[in-house]
Amino acid sequence: MALGVHRCRFVGWSPSPITALALPPPHKCHNLPFPPLAVGRQNGSIELYRWAAKGSSPHAWLLDSTLPGPADTKVDALALTIRARRQHHQHYLRLFSLPGDANLFEWDIDSGTVLYTVPSQGGTIWSLAASPTGTLLAIGCQDGAVRLLDISRSEAPVHVKRFERVQTRFLSIAWAWSSEVPSKEPAERDPTSDSDDEPDNSDVLPATTLVTGCSDSSLRTWDVRTGRILNRMTVERARGERTLVWSVAILGDGTIVSGDSLGTVKFWDNQTATQIHSFPAHNADVLCMTISPTGDAIYTSGVDQRTVEFVKLPPSGNDPSKWVQTTQRRIHSHDVRALAMWPPYAPTSNDKQTYAPLLISAGLDMSVALVPAAPPQAEKLGMLVNPILSSRSNVTTFEDAYPKRLGYPLTSGNVVLAPRARLVVSFSDRVVGIWRLPAQGSKSVGERAGGDESEWEKVLEMELRFRTNITAGTMSPDGQWLAVADVWEVKLFRIEDVNGTLRPRRSRTISPVLSSALDAQTGASALCFTPDSRRLVIGTWMEARVVLVDLDQGSQEVVVRVFGVHSERGNNGDSEGHEDGALTPRILRMAVSPDSQWLASADSNGRVCVFNLDSAKHTTTLPRTFLSPSALSFDTRSPHVLALGYPNNEIQLFDAEAQMFYPALPDKVSHLQDPILGIVFPPTPAANERRMYVWSAGWLARYDIPTPASSALTKQPAPPSIPESSTELSLKRKRAGEADESFAIVTKFRPVLLVDFCVDGEMVVVERPLVDLLSTLPPAYLKPKYGAN
Repeated sequence: MALGVHRCRFVGWSPSPITALALPPPHKCHNLPFPPLAVGRQNGSIELYRWAAKGSSPHAWLLDSTLPGPADTKVDALALTIRARRQHHQHYLRLFSLPGDANLFEWDIDSGTVLYTVPSQGGTIWSLAASPTGTLLAIGCQDGAVRLLDISRSEAPVHVKRFERVQTRFLSIAWAWSSEVPSKEPAERDPTSDSDDEPDNSDVLPATTLVTGCSDSSLRTWDVRTGRILNRMTVERARGERTLVWSVAILGDGTIVSGDSLGTVKFWDNQTATQIHSFPAHNADVLCMTISPTGDAIYTSGVDQRTVEFVKLPPSGNDPSKWVQTTQRRIHSHDVRALAMWPPYAPTSNDKQTYAPLLISAGLDMSVALVPAAPPQAEKLGMLVNPILSSRSNVTTFEDAYPKRLGYPLTSGNVVLAPRARLVVSFSDRVVGIWRLPAQGSKSVGERAGGDESEWEKVLEMELRFRTNITAGTMSPDGQWLAVADVWEVKLFRIEDVNGTLRPRRSRTISPVLSSALDAQTGASALCFTPDSRRLVIGTWMEARVVLVDLDQGSQEVVVRVFGVHSERGNNGDSEGHEDGALTPRILRMAVSPDSQWLASADSNGRVCVFNLDSAKHTTTLPRTFLSPSALSFDTRSPHVLALGYPNNEIQLFDAEAQMFYPALPDKVSHLQDPILGIVFPPTPAANERRMYVWSAGWLARYDIPTPASSALTKQPAPPSIPESSTELSLKRKRAGEADESFAIVTKFRPVLLVDFCVDGEMVVVERPLVDLLSTLPPAYLKPKYGAN
C-alpha cells in the first residue's frame, strides 16, 4: 500500500539574505584544510561553518553554530582575526561585526553572544577592515574620518588613531600589505569612551597605507602613521550624479583596484595616482571584490549577479605586464554582496598548496556558492586537487569548474510537527507561525497535494519580544504546549483551541523556576517535549546543561533533574579534530524515545549523551566523533534503539539498553552531496516491518533495518562499508533480475525543511522552493539583451 504524503510548500520559514563573509588569516590552529567560515545575515545573526573532513569533501563547509543576532540589528561587515594572546578559556579567533549603527561588535564565539560593544566616536560605521597583521581594525565613520582600533591584546578594541576628516562617506577600506608589527604598546584609553580626543600613537603604528572608496566619486590613499591623505583619484560621473566606490583592493606591487556604482572596474598606479586600466565589466554596481592567493587574478561581483575574472598577463619583450578581463559567470540569481578567497592573498607567502583555491560568494539569494579558482597552468600540470570533490581529475579553473551551493542553514528547530494535533510550526527570526494540517479525507492513500493553500489553514502567528533571534523552538505532540527560546530566556505557552482558534497563554512561572534551579538566567539551544507531552527537556544555551521539567504538577512547572555531563572536563578534554575542544560545547539537538524512557542529546564537540528518564540518570556517553550528529531519532518498534545521522551521510544505530552499536548499514547515500538533516520512523509499523526514513534537503531515503543477533553488536561503531555508486548498484540489480527492496530513494522533494509522521501514519513533507524564497525579495537587476527596457 502506498504511503500517504502531505506536501506543504507555503510554510513561511525563510533564511535571511547574506550581507557579509569572512575567513581568518592562515594560522597553525587551523587543523583542517580550510578554516572556519563566517557568514553574516541581514537579520543580525552570524553563522560559523567548519570544513567537513580532513581532506577534500563533497560537503565542503557544514554549519557548526549560529550566533543569534541581537534584536533590530543587522550585519553590514565582518572581520575574523587570530587572537594574539590567548587564554585557555578563549577561542583562538576574534570575530567583529558592524550592526548597522554607531557601534562595533566583538563576539564571544564560545558563548555566542556580543562580548564588547565599542562606540565609533564618529556616528554610523560604513566600512570595516582588519590589518594584514591582525593587530589593527580600520573603520570608516559617518563624520568623514577613518579611525584605527588596537586589537593586539585580548581586551576590548581601543581607539588609537583618527585620520583627518573629509566631507564624504567611506564605503570601503583596504590595507596595503605589510608584515610590520608595532614595536610598542599603544597608549591606554577607555574603550567605551565617547571622547573625540585621540592619543598620539603614530610611532607605534605600522608604516603602511590605507585605501578608501568614497561616496564623492573618488578613492583616497592615506598614511597610517600621520592620518593624512597621500593621493586622491577621481572616477567618472554619470549625468552629473556622484559615483559610489563600493569596493577597493591593493596588490603587493601597489596597484589599486576599485569597483564603482557605474559597473566599472579600474586599476590604478599608487605612486602616480593615475589610471592604468578601466573595464566596463558590469551592468550595475560593483559591490565586492577579492584577490587570488598569488595576486595574479581579481574577482568582482555585484548587483548584476555576474562574477568577473581579471587576469594579469606577464610582460612580453618591452611591453609591461597588463590586466585583461577573461571570464564572467552568473552563479547567483540576485545581488552578490560578498566575495572571499581561500587561501587569502599574501604576497610574501611561499607555501605550497595542495588544494585549488576556493572562491566563495554570497548575497540576497540567501545561499553560499563555492567555485574552485585555480590558475590554468596549475590545472594543466595536475598540481592541485579540487577540494569540493574527491577526484584529482575534476576541473579546478574558475571558467570551467562546477560551483557548489551550501544548503540553507537548517537546524532541527526551524520547522516542527505536532503529530497528534496535526500542526506545523515554523520559527524564523522572532516570529512563530502555526499551520493546521487538513483532516484526512476520502482520498485514496498516496501523495496528497498539500501545495494548495486552501487545504491548509494558518491558525496563529506571533512576534515575540526577545533580546535576540530565536535559538530553539518546539511544540508538544498534542499541541497543548509551545516552547520558544533565545539566548537569555525560555518562554512557555499553553495553547488553547477555542472553536478552531488557537489562543496562547504564557506561563509566568517557567523563568523563575529555571533561574532558581540553574542559579542563572539562560535561554536554550535545543528544546523537545516527551511524546506523552508531560515533560519539557531544555538544552541550556550557557554551560550546556540538560534540564528536565515536569509540566504535569499543577499550576507551576517543576525541575526534576539538571544534568551537566556535556560541560564536564572529562567529556571535552579530547580535542582531536576540533579547533577548540576544551571550550564549553553547545547542545545542538535532542530526541526522546516513543515510550518516553530514553533521552539522547548531541553537542557541538561531537559528544552524544544518553539518559534514562524513568530513573532520571545519565547512562552512557557515546564515543566522540569528528563531526557532530545532524540527526537523532529513536525507533518506534524498538524504542531503546537510537539512530544517529551525520553530515557526511554516515548512519549509526545504538542500542541504549545493551549500550552496544548495531552492525554498519549498507552505504547507500555517502556519495550524495546534501548532508543528512533528519531521521524519522513510522509511528505504527506493520507486522514484521522495521523501516527508517532518512532525509536531506534534496533527497528522501527508506531503509529496512535488520534485527541483528546479540553477538553481532559491538562496543565501538562499525566502520562504514565501502560506498557503491548508483550506477554500480543499478547494474548489479539488472544482472540479478531483482530490485533492492530494503532501500529506496526519491529526489522529487526539494528543498526539504521537514519530514515527519502524523500519528495515523501519514507523512508530512515541508518544502520551500527557491522560486518562492526569491519572490519575497525585491526584483533582481535585469538588463534586456535585445530591444529597449
